[in-house]
Amino acid sequence: MLGTESQLVYTGIGGSTGNVLSILAFLGWESLPLVNLGRDHVGATIHREFTKLGANMRHVRLNRGLLSPLLYQFAGEPSDAPRYSFACPVCGQARRFHENLVDSGGDEFVRCAAESNVFFFDRITDGTVRMAKAARAGGAFVFFEPSSISADRGLFEAALNCAHVVKYSVDRITEPLDHRLSSGFVEIQTLGVRGLRFRKHSLAPDWIELPALHTSSVADTSGAGDWCTAGFLHALFANRGANELSHLSYNDIYRSLRLGQSIAALSVSHVGARGMMRAWQPSDALEMAQRVLDGVKAPEWTGPARAHRQLDSVCCTDLTSATPQPGRLSTFF
Repeated sequence: MLGTESQLVYTGIGGSTGNVLSILAFLGWESLPLVNLGRDHVGATIHREFTKLGANMRHVRLNRGLLSPLLYQFAGEPSDAPRYSFACPVCGQARRFHENLVDSGGDEFVRCAAESNVFFFDRITDGTVRMAKAARAGGAFVFFEPSSISADRGLFEAALNCAHVVKYSVDRITEPLDHRLSSGFVEIQTLGVRGLRFRKHSLAPDWIELPALHTSSVADTSGAGDWCTAGFLHALFANRGANELSHLSYNDIYRSLRLGQSIAALSVSHVGARGMMRAWQPSDALEMAQRVLDGVKAPEWTGPARAHRQLDSVCCTDLTSATPQPGRLSTFF
């Protein structure tokens, strides 16, 4: 994340899956990333941060044949939508997501997905769809959050058919997905500053609107949707097992989404997609989110805006060229 003077303000795990897994680990879940990373400085940083959060890292490998993706977030007005790019602002090189990061896990990843309680994915690859199918068959609750309709329509349809919940932004997917979803699916459509709406096709075709919750302080809106997703899942599973979620009522979905919106509203007071994790304890964040729903005004965060770790150069070459310490990495395998 770059500041207004192009200085490096914050570095950390990103992407919807990375954020959701990190937030759920913060909230006390056993998060288990199914991904392989490059054996480079970025991969080592991601591994270290997940490990510090208490995530289960037994399936994450650092591979010299892979490049860890690197995404830049550029400073803007706090109320503006975040602006991102894979292209380095210094040299122009792009280190993008590649399907090999997840597909290289093969059958090992598929078997692990089949044993999960919740499976979350946002990227459509042969590997993620195989994992989602295995997770669904194994009784897991499958949450799919596409950023666009894939060019591979067959694979996209397969991904939708695996999911219990599909959540997407109306800014990125303009056509409702109701004709693609079976009757039991929950469809969540985010509407930006207007909030979101949802429907469960087995109950009624009508949308239920949930207006956005207002907050007194906005520092950075990045990651708010991921906080909403994680808060929704956390509330949904508070007193249930995965096998009980097939009979969700509108009240169940409404209450869980409202908690998700509330914790998302708190998150935008902090710099960085997961800045709130550096400022509050999980119990405090959940308690305040509930208080916001009860009508109590959220406190304005006045603490430090910067993360605990900074680097000097923002060029991707400098960010990725540092050689990880072999002794430290040897514990990863």
